Amino acid sequence: MKKITHRIGLILIVTGTLILVATRISQFSTHNALLLAGLFCIVAGIVLHIRSIKRDSLY
Repeated sequence: MKKITHRIGLILIVTGTLILVATRISQFSTHNALLLAGLFCIVAGIVLHIRSIKRDSLY
């Protein structure tokens, strides 16, 4: 379980990117809910990834 929580930030970034790519390919880029979901996943993933790096750091 610790391995998954350590990598959750990267998983969210990849998921958000895949959502944005899928909306672009399938011509759903006019639906704001899908675009905002992808954006939220990416931003949350970045924040969680930075927090996990700071928590594991010695400085």
